[in-house]
Amino acid sequence: MYEAPAELKSIIQARARLLEKHFAARDAVSLVNDYYVPDELQPLASGGDQAVIGRQALIALFAGLFEEFSEVRQVPLTIRGGEDLAYEVSNAYMKPRNGGEEAKFRYVATWRRCGDTWRVEADFFAPGQV
Repeated sequence: MYEAPAELKSIIQARARLLEKHFAARDAVSLVNDYYVPDELQPLASGGDQAVIGRQALIALFAGLFEEFSEVRQVPLTIRGGEDLAYEVSNAYMKPRNGGEEAKFRYVATWRRCGDTWRVEADFFAPGQV
């Protein structure tokens, strides 16, 4: 893998903006449908001591996050990729629904070319920043 071309970086950044939009609207179904690979590719997310696999589990994960946070903002730091796979290292910032200090997470995602766009196949997030 190598530093991703500008076009791929632009696509991944646009996907991040779409995730942020769906998160703010509390729309877990659209968020998962627009951001993650189809179920047959077994999308996976892990936040420390648990991993969730599949669209329904991801929808439930985000629905739970909506109760605690009102907004998410992703800031990509590194995007590297090849023809069909890429990875992203980012920081994510989440605004608590009840006010208070912004939560900071580091985030790594594996992206896969799916049809005419790219979607996340697996991601991992943990408290703190890169």
